[in-house]
Amino acid sequence: MALYLQAKGYFESARYREAIRCLSPLRSDAIYGLKANANIGSCLLMLGLPRPSLLFLDRALRQDPRYLPALLSRLKALSVQQRHEDVMELAEKLLGSCLQEDEEEVWRLWAASLRATAREEDALEVVRRWLSRLPLSLEGHLLEAELLSERGDNEQAVRSLGKALRLGPASEKVYSHLSVVMIRMRRHEAALQYVDKALQFVPESFIYHCRRGRLLQLTGDWRGAAASYAKVASMRPHSATYHLNHHLILPGIPASREEIDEARCRFLDGLSLVESNPALRLEVGDEAIPHTFELAYHNQNDRRLLERYIDLMRRLCQPLLQQVRQSHVAATQARPAGGGKRLRIGFLSQHFYGHSNTIAFSGLIRHLDRQQFEVVLIHTPHSKQDAVRNSLDAISDTVIQLTEDYADVYQALINAELDILFFTDLGMNPNEFILPFLCTAPIQITGWGIPHTSGIREIDYYISSAQLEPPGEEEQYTETLIRLPGGLPCHFEDAGLSLTPLPREYFFLPPGDTLVGCLQGLHKLHPDFDLLLEKIAQANPEVAFVFVEDFIPSRTRLFLERLSRTAPSVRERCIPLAFMGRGEYHALCNCLDLLLDPIYYGSGITFFEACFVGTPIVTLEGSNLRSRVVACGYRELGIDEPPIVTSAEDYVRLVGELCNDSERRNKLKTAILANNHRVFNRMDYVRHFEAFCVQAVNTNCQGEGGRTSAITH
Repeated sequence: MALYLQAKGYFESARYREAIRCLSPLRSDAIYGLKANANIGSCLLMLGLPRPSLLFLDRALRQDPRYLPALLSRLKALSVQQRHEDVMELAEKLLGSCLQEDEEEVWRLWAASLRATAREEDALEVVRRWLSRLPLSLEGHLLEAELLSERGDNEQAVRSLGKALRLGPASEKVYSHLSVVMIRMRRHEAALQYVDKALQFVPESFIYHCRRGRLLQLTGDWRGAAASYAKVASMRPHSATYHLNHHLILPGIPASREEIDEARCRFLDGLSLVESNPALRLEVGDEAIPHTFELAYHNQNDRRLLERYIDLMRRLCQPLLQQVRQSHVAATQARPAGGGKRLRIGFLSQHFYGHSNTIAFSGLIRHLDRQQFEVVLIHTPHSKQDAVRNSLDAISDTVIQLTEDYADVYQALINAELDILFFTDLGMNPNEFILPFLCTAPIQITGWGIPHTSGIREIDYYISSAQLEPPGEEEQYTETLIRLPGGLPCHFEDAGLSLTPLPREYFFLPPGDTLVGCLQGLHKLHPDFDLLLEKIAQANPEVAFVFVEDFIPSRTRLFLERLSRTAPSVRERCIPLAFMGRGEYHALCNCLDLLLDPIYYGSGITFFEACFVGTPIVTLEGSNLRSRVVACGYRELGIDEPPIVTSAEDYVRLVGELCNDSERRNKLKTAILANNHRVFNRMDYVRHFEAFCVQAVNTNCQGEGGRTSAITH
């Protein structure tokens, strides 16, 4: 009796080894033997030893197969061992006999095993049975909401969380779950409020401060986000990622040119701080933000800055890269060599679904000559599943779904035995630079999915075109710049385009005004562009300006507040329209009299869509790819007097002339519609790309190396 009570005291104070020493002499005791074996099993389980735990629990159950404490501990041990079928079988048996305080744990483990075996719908059914028996279970309502949200039923999830909130108004978990659901619903401002509420209960929560930083960044408060990440970095002082998140954050909707300059200075200072701190380590599990994405909108040549950032990340990645390469298992059978072998080209992106980057590359993927090429479509871990992705998968020779384990990624890409790996949109997502560092193909390339250099020395070529890149532009690229013959480096298919004309009233647009649209993402509109818009507005008082709102309302507000300061005449006549689907977007373009190409970072896919409906775009041609797409496209159309200018003064003048000359606008629209076939379905681009690939592989095989300017077109 004394030994047992002493063991109980040790167990309650988490001194499990001492408890085992007290219980061991009692294992064969007629009175305490059953409890001793069961409790030793529980102690071993608490020590993280599920296998020996089960040995003692099974001894107890041989003495009494219905001994509930041993059965409950056995259920937990099976769960730790991930013996999910055994968990589910035992859980169902236990539910009729365990006490209410134990029943929740049984339901939870049953649902967890179903989720672990990808049976989410069955898990949801189990949770609903759980709630029918225990309707006041806070944990049950939280899990129901989580399952509903994960399957996309966010409205139902919110209702479940409403019930949870009534049960636990002081539970930070409820507010945390609400913030996650709001993020999935793209209600970021509401998500931020719920994170702040959760932080009131747990002010030192690392996870909540991370989430708060990301939400502040998304909603446009870059300084607030930096402050949150400063807090996070103090909690993880050796994390390179969180220090970079703190120092390298940039405004999504900059208030002014001065704010851009301030943020860039801070970026450079932060980069120096991280470079000079040898204690920092890169852990890929840390939540990174895209550190360099906004640089492209600042109208700077950022090649050296990007290279500096990438060089830092390469150094930080060395332990990971070494570990990943050591994990590689050589393929048991190599690809057959010799004549007639098709080249294997992999296209890798997170965005091979209904995304604009897919539109830019789907034609090339679809029309590569399958007599010469095997197409391998490679999805990164967070790529969405939809009809667009399914259609691309169906036309590819091989489809690879990467995981979040870089050792698995490396093995999968090595096993694919690619001749060329095309990273279609490097720079949009955090940690994407790691995949090129792995060097899993002899030739690695990128292109205009991101219209500037990647800064990554492991990328051999940047695919552009002769008409798009002016002389000397190769100096802006870390990669060897490839100027394919002709115009825009894209096979843009018109098969997916449709126009159902809609009246202006459909969009609540004024019927009699001259409507000028700038339908780019608001983050692309540099504050300098506001000054041109204001001059246009002042010179043309009858013109109304149409913009498309950001899907995050606070970012739209930041833009409109900026217009109030920098372009008040535009703000008075500004019509912001809600984010819309592609068909409505085409109808809106068709309603407008004129479109404006933003300066510095102009149209890409939107140029093709404007050509489809014929609405003219006025463009100020710049000195780099980002600002030359529309001008290059017009030259490809071959129309007379295209609306291209080379100075800000001429931009304002030409917009005014076209606003006041409907006949000239109509003439331009007619010419665009008559010639738009020249920019759609361009098989010449596909053939030129194929020729480049063949020549690049041959050059590489001859020992000249992947990165060489000898490959020209």
